[in-house]
Amino acid sequence: MIVAVIASTPPTLAAMVAFFASRSSARLATQERAASVGQSLDTLEAAVARIESGVERVECGVVELRERVARLEGAQGARPVPASG
Repeated sequence: MIVAVIASTPPTLAAMVAFFASRSSARLATQERAASVGQSLDTLEAAVARIESGVERVECGVVELRERVARLEGAQGARPVPASG
């Protein structure tokens, strides 16, 4: 019995070391993927911020155009409209 325990110890230790090494490498790979995803999210966030600022500039331009069109329509409304016919 003692001989069997002694004989089985090296393979058991080798299996345990291999298991812990694979777990460690899996954790490291997971951390690297998480860091990569984090960088991608930061890049995406910056792109979204740039798009939002562009949309805000367009919205300001649209508001200004609406005001100009309203003024022009108001000025034309004060004039008599020629009859078409």
